[in-house]
Formats: sequence, structure tokens, C-alpha cells
Amino acid sequence: MRAPDRRLPLIAVAALILPMTSSADVIDRLRLAEAAAPERLRLRVHAAALSHGTLPAPGVARMRRDMERQGYYFDGGPPEVIASDVVLAPTLAWDGNINGGVVQDRFVAGGLVFEAAPEVRAVSGAVAGVQGLYRTRLALNNGQLIELRGGVELGYAPAVRLGRADTRLGICLQNHLAGWSFLDICGTKAFYWRDLVEGDAEQVSLEATQVLVASASAHQLGLRVLRVSGEADKQDRVAFSVNSVWTRVATQAELTLGEDVSGTTSLRYRLEGGVSWLMLDRVFSLDLSRQELDGGAFLGVPRRDEVYELTLAVDLRTGAELSLGLVDSRSTAAIADYRQVTLDLRFDSFR
Repeated sequence: MRAPDRRLPLIAVAALILPMTSSADVIDRLRLAEAAAPERLRLRVHAAALSHGTLPAPGVARMRRDMERQGYYFDGGPPEVIASDVVLAPTLAWDGNINGGVVQDRFVAGGLVFEAAPEVRAVSGAVAGVQGLYRTRLALNNGQLIELRGGVELGYAPAVRLGRADTRLGICLQNHLAGWSFLDICGTKAFYWRDLVEGDAEQVSLEATQVLVASASAHQLGLRVLRVSGEADKQDRVAFSVNSVWTRVATQAELTLGEDVSGTTSLRYRLEGGVSWLMLDRVFSLDLSRQELDGGAFLGVPRRDEVYELTLAVDLRTGAELSLGLVDSRSTAAIADYRQVTLDLRFDSFR
């Protein structure tokens, strides 16, 4: 029997990491860009394939649609609505805290044992609901537009007879500067309602974006300055992000740094990373994050939280995603030391 070629493992590794130019590789990059890349990066992937003469006819149509929806065919004159989308779809989820209650039923702090009253403890269960999304784009100039967004999600857990609701409103001025450089100014307002708690949050941001290509990959670099506001606290943050589409995977990473807010438990930093890949003719995604919060105190003890999140998601079909997540919160405040599992099935979103 002939001995196996010892070069085969090296050839297999090289096939995974070296740039590929076959039509199959182009199709894979386009699929990954479609499923996992931001809108402008997706457009850049299409443009690169078009310039190399490898963009298939459906890709040309998608590229034309994206350009129209980003205002590049607007010929001036009065502002004009160039895109309007409405989505109404069901949702299914497992929620570990439907009512906004205390996650830790019993904990020890300062040598004392604390036990939450039954009526304020967190309740978990399966939640069925519906989400509605709305988006309108108004072109102001070639490559410049105002985007308005709105969304509402209602859910109900029949086993425990509890409901929840979330809404979100947003406005964004998107500006094409030159080449593949952009500058966006955005603001959002969110509200949430639970049985035991309700509140709102705001965010205002300024983001500079650069999109570029290198060999068989494309990348979107972002620098965002933002202010977030809760019930009574405000914090300034800065975020650096990189989204990339390679031959067989798409990746994303973001580092967010927060200013010190005296006397308040606030974000110090958050590091996020993720990878998406094609397998079994579907797109899978794995996302990891770690964030640290500190400041303030709980029962006289300085507070510091470390929160880890892991999420695995798969596109079951176009417009349907199933995700399974784990949240691990480690805190000097015993009340915030917990683990939770999340499960979500969503049937549609904007792409």
C-alpha cells in the first residue's frame, strides 16, 4: 500500500488561509456579506467582485438595489423618499427574567443572609410575541440621507401569565464624504416595560467610517463617539470597530471605552468579537463579549462587575435566525452574581 503524502495536511491548511479566486469563493464571500456584514461593507464586496468581472447577475441586481437605497442615484431636487420598509413577524424566546425581578433569590453579604421576597424574584419562561419594525429613508443629496427607524416588540409568557414590551425610535443623518469614507450622526430613544420595572435610555453618536479592500477580503473600520443616558446617569464613550469579510468567514470586533462616572456603576470597557461561516448551506455565527463595570457600592462594598456573553446563532432560512446564548455575570454585589441562558427565534429583520 502506498504511504500517505505527508504534504496533505499542509495543503489543506493553505487552502483555508490563502486567497482564493474561484467562482465558488466569490459566491461564498457574497453570501457572508449578505448575512453578516454592515450595509456599506456588503456594497464594497459587491463592487470588488464587479470590478473583477466575477459578480453574478443576482449580485449586480442586489448592488444596484443597495446603491439606490443609499441615495447614490438621487439626482438632486427636493428631498425624496427612496426606501420604506415594514416588517411584522412573530418571535419566540426563553427569558430568564420576564418580570424584571431580582435574579438572586438568596445571597450572603457582609456575613448576613438576604432573601428576596417571592413577589420580587425573577421569573423565567417561554415567551411568544410579535415584533414590528419600520424604516424610511429620505434622500437629501447624492449619497446623503436621513433614516428614520421605529420598532416595537410585545411578548407574553402564558405559563406564568406575564407580559413584556420594548420600543425603540431612531434617526440618523448618513453622509457619504468621498470615495469609501462616511460620517454619520445618529440618535436613538428606547423604552422598556416589565411587571416590576420600566425605564428608558437614550444614545447620541457621531461615527466616522472607512471601507477598504485588500486582496480577497474587505474591511470596514469605524470610530464612534457617543453619549448614553439612562434614568438619571449620563456617560460618554468611544468605540473602535472592525468588520471584515474574508473568503470563507466574516469577522467583527469592537472595543468600547467609557468615562468614569463618580458614584455610579458604569461601563469601563466592553470587548466584543464574532465570526460567521458557511456550513451545511447555512450561515452560523459565534459571538463573544466581555465587559467590566465599576463604581458605586452595594451594601457598603465597592461594586465591580464582569459580564461574559457567548451566543451561537444559525440562519435557518432567509429571514429566520435561531440563537442560543449564555450570560455569566460575576460581581462583588452578590445580587448581580448569576448565570442565565437565552434562546431566541426571530423570523425577520432589515437587510
